[in-house]
Amino acid sequence: MTVVRAGDVAPQPWPNGGGTTRELLRAADRSWRISLADIVSDGPFSVFAGQHRLLTVVDGPVLSLDVDGETHVVEPQRPFAFPGDAEVVASVPEGPVRALNVIADPAVTVHVTVLELGRSSTLPLAEDQAAYVVKGADQGSLVAGPGEVAGRCTVAVVTLERS
Repeated sequence: MTVVRAGDVAPQPWPNGGGTTRELLRAADRSWRISLADIVSDGPFSVFAGQHRLLTVVDGPVLSLDVDGETHVVEPQRPFAFPGDAEVVASVPEGPVRALNVIADPAVTVHVTVLELGRSSTLPLAEDQAAYVVKGADQGSLVAGPGEVAGRCTVAVVTLERS
């Protein structure tokens, strides 16, 4: 089991100055990556041509995304998918947010499910899964499977299925 604590990963500034990214985990073949973005001001997202993205706000209020001219309001803990080559402009109308961001090649199908675990719960993670702890004792940690997350917490479970 691999555990990556976001606080142990140095943030990398975005070219536009609108936020930072911490890369938490990446496939050895670079077919996907899981990162944590701190979005502090309005501005464009980077383009990831030929890939797809799944973003989940894990801290802070709503995030507004203009994706190829269509506005979407992304609420906390509600995964939102969009093409990596889309023109995306973010705004933080109610203040900064932190988002779990999964970027993957077309051969990888990505699912994110947000779950609340009880005090005596244990969530097993398969080899193709990772869980970001949104709330709980290990808040801010990504647990990569195979492994497990246990105890009272809220997790965003990422499943990466290869075609």
